[in-house]
Amino acid sequence: MTLREFCAWSRLGKTSAYREVRAGRLRIVKTGAKTLILMSDAEAWLRSLPTAAA
Repeated sequence: MTLREFCAWSRLGKTSAYREVRAGRLRIVKTGAKTLILMSDAEAWLRSLPTAAA
């Protein structure tokens, strides 16, 4: 998915998404000038988030 699609899917802003990339928690791939995030990487990122206390 594109970065814009990832942001809509995850409800993160672009700055927060790039922060996750810089921190090494989210992997991006490039094709030409386009930045993409594989669904498997997006789902792995989501599963790696800490759980909230009830």
